Formats: sequence, C-alpha cells, structure tokens
Amino acid sequence: MKTRTAFFLVLLCFGSSYGAKYAGEFMYVGAGARALGMGGAFVAVSDDVTAGYWNPAGLAGTVGQNAAFMHSERFGGLITYDYLAYSRSVGSDVLGASFFRTDLGRIANTNDLQWHDTGSDGVFGEDGTGVPGDAGNDDYCPNTNPNGTEGNGQWDPGEEIIYDEGRITWQSAADNALYLSWSRPLSSNFSLGANVKMVYRQLMDYSAWGLGLDAGLMWRPTNSFSLGMNLQDITGTHLFWNNGHSETVNPTAKIGTAFSIPIHKFSSLLTIGLDGDFRFEGREYSAQYSKGAVSLDTRVGSELLIRETVAIRMGSSEGNMTAGLGLRIGLFGRPVSLDYAWLGHDDLDNTHRFSVGVGF
Repeated sequence: MKTRTAFFLVLLCFGSSYGAKYAGEFMYVGAGARALGMGGAFVAVSDDVTAGYWNPAGLAGTVGQNAAFMHSERFGGLITYDYLAYSRSVGSDVLGASFFRTDLGRIANTNDLQWHDTGSDGVFGEDGTGVPGDAGNDDYCPNTNPNGTEGNGQWDPGEEIIYDEGRITWQSAADNALYLSWSRPLSSNFSLGANVKMVYRQLMDYSAWGLGLDAGLMWRPTNSFSLGMNLQDITGTHLFWNNGHSETVNPTAKIGTAFSIPIHKFSSLLTIGLDGDFRFEGREYSAQYSKGAVSLDTRVGSELLIRETVAIRMGSSEGNMTAGLGLRIGLFGRPVSLDYAWLGHDDLDNTHRFSVGVGF
C-alpha cells in the first residue's frame, strides 16, 4: 500500500508538463536557520516545526505546540524575507501553518517618463529629406514601413529618454504564501503529510492569487537513518493575475536521505543530510545539472549537536557554501532554540538568516 501511494504521488508530480519558468522562485528560499545552515538538506531530517515547509510528513515527529520565526535580508538589504510557523498535536494528527513574505521594497515606476521618438537611427526628421545625417530608412508608417520605429508613438531601444524625477513614482512588490499543513504517522516508522498553500503576489499595480498542494512522505526504519520525499506544487500551482494573465508553478520533487551518528565520547550527535531537488521547467543554465526539461540541484549538510545544547552546521546549497550555529536552552520551563545561518555566493552579497523557535 505504501509503495503504491508513493508511486501514485510521483506520477502526479511528473504529470504536469508545462508552466512558467521561475514562477514559484520566491517559495524556494527555505525556512528556519537550522535547516538553511545545513544547506537546505532537510527533507529527511525534518523533525521540527519547519517541516511544514521542508517535508510536511516530518511534522508527525513533533510533540505538543511549537512555533518559529525567521528573518533574513539579501542583496545588501534590498530584499527582506520573513517566515512564521506554528504546529500542534491534535490526537494522532499534527496540524500546522506557515506564512512566508518576501518584500522587494520600493520599485521605480518609469512608465510616465518621456522620450525622443527618433527611431533606431537617433535622428529627428523625415527620412531622406529632413535633418542632415538622417539614416533615411527608419520612418514609421503603418502601411509602407510597419517595421520602422521613428514616430511610432512608443519608446524603442536606442531612443533617448528624458529623465525627469518628477515623473517617477515609487511602488511596492511583495510575495506572500500561507501553508496549511497536516501530518499523520501510519506506523511507527512511516508518516504522511500534505500542504494546502495559498499564494498572493503583488507587483506595482498588478496582483495575483494562487492555490497549490504539496505531499510528503517520511520513512525512519531506525533512529540513525531516514528517507524523505516532498512533492511540491504536485498538481501545479496556478496563479491568476488581475490583468487577465495566468501562470503555473511546475511541480518540484525534493528527495533526501539522512544519517545520524552518535559520538558518545563527546556526548554529541552528528547528522548528515543529502537532498536532490528535481524540477521540470527547462532550467538549462540556472541549475547545477540539466537534461532537457529536467534539472537537478543538490544540497548537502551536516549538524554536530553537542550535549543537546550547542549545534555547529555546515553545508552546500546548489554549490554555494553554508554554515550556521545553534543554541538550545530552557527558558521559563520552555525549550527555546536560537539559530543563525550564513549563505555565501560568488557573485551576490552573503545572506544572513536568524531564527528563534519555542515549544509550549
């Protein structure tokens, strides 16, 4: 039964054959500084409230009520990212909610700037008879020269823009997603989970709503080994814009394995995670590996937990180095976790993530 269920979910994931490339990029940032310090290799590790993002089946391993918050800034503070999650046990089920917001800050709207409608030759006048130096082949006419650009009433590359700050307005752009999660153990070592997610995007005067579904599996045959799979946007997440356009976020299959190795001499536990993100939207150049429409990005991470208190983490996210630190303490009788993650990048600014979690 378990094998049939997993096979059916994979078929659903692979079944969507088209969509808008990068339409769901903001939902791939990740959640929780602990997981991100491990390079995002967390699909088979997922054992805390952030499992609602990484693998909803992992929520079945949490107890009681849990909450977490994360904040990060990218590209020198130009983009802020906030994440808030909550979960609680209800009988044999675990329910959760996760909210993500990416704020791109203020964006300059230059649509009202004026320009000199000179055409590609950059010279005013009637072709051949006007200003000296006119190329003589650029005058726009809907009947005789529809491919011309001079005088066509719109800005074309090469034409001079009249820069006037008074005509520039500033507007906002933000992406929001709400995940509602459910998880249930089917046996002592196997659990299922699912997300229903609602997406709202805003880009200046335009906005879009979307709805999607994730499905997760977790198998932990021993305390030291686990396999996980999260099929994101399993039926395609459809976004409908208020200007009549629509786009679809193609499915992503996140598959991972994890190993835990006790180091008794130092009262420590070493956890190693290995993940692969399979996408189906033709990411030939932005992915680590690609073949036709299928691409693969890899994630590798490790966590050394010392005396169940201090954690040291390292990893690789799509070839970029990550690192992090964690601290688990008791505060007013509640378990509290403080985590930091660093993401390096060869071309862009480094990214710093901070998160806090609490059980109650």
